[in-house]
Amino acid sequence: MRRRSFLARLTILPALPLVAHAAKAELNIGIYPGTGKADILMGDFRAYAMPFAQALGAALDAKPRLTLFRSIKSALRSLKSGRPDLYFVPPSVAVSVLDNDYSPVARVRDQATGVLVRRKGVAIHTVALTEKESWLDVMARHALKRNKHESVKIDNFKTQDDMALAMQRDYAQAASLRSRLANELVAKDAFEIWLPLPTTSDFTLMASNRLSAAEQRRLGAAAVALSPAATESLQKTIHSKVTGFVIDKEADYKIISR
Repeated sequence: MRRRSFLARLTILPALPLVAHAAKAELNIGIYPGTGKADILMGDFRAYAMPFAQALGAALDAKPRLTLFRSIKSALRSLKSGRPDLYFVPPSVAVSVLDNDYSPVARVRDQATGVLVRRKGVAIHTVALTEKESWLDVMARHALKRNKHESVKIDNFKTQDDMALAMQRDYAQAASLRSRLANELVAKDAFEIWLPLPTTSDFTLMASNRLSAAEQRRLGAAAVALSPAATESLQKTIHSKVTGFVIDKEADYKIISR
């Protein structure tokens, strides 16, 4: 009887690791890809962002779960309900996340740059900006105020392409654009650089302070070690330039906060 009981217990032991594996922790990752990619198809988003998510999940031996935010508002609402373990968001959103018990663990290597572009030879009555509280909106308002152009009318558009079209049709005489699109417009000779925008940190990976300091360090290291293939795949979901990650615990978000 004792022998049968002992053997029965032995048959249970090999199953224990499998049970533990089945109960593997989840790592919830929320991504707002910016106004230029907010309309990305869900299937494409999951396929392109998953190598990034899997690398982060492997750092904590956790199963990654992805959430796509279509707007800044939906990303900020999640801070009140849901609260992912990680956010990967533009700098203007990172400021709000930072104020809600999260810490930056890594940022994309390239800085956020942009300019206000204007039509040549016309008076500026209307300036086109992207979604309110987006980086281009926040930085442009700062530049306009600093250069005493606060009397101009401001209209917010969904994407940078919408703003470029508004200028081409003279609905707006100036627009806040990331450097790549601005350079494309200026090359057409009908437009010129008007005001530079402050350069800041760009997309940032923010970790909840529910995670330990050691776990946050492992996540940051995983982002920095992301393979070229995974980085290229992630780039397809983000409107900013992504050539890799760096650890930057001292990234300055003060100018965005102001």
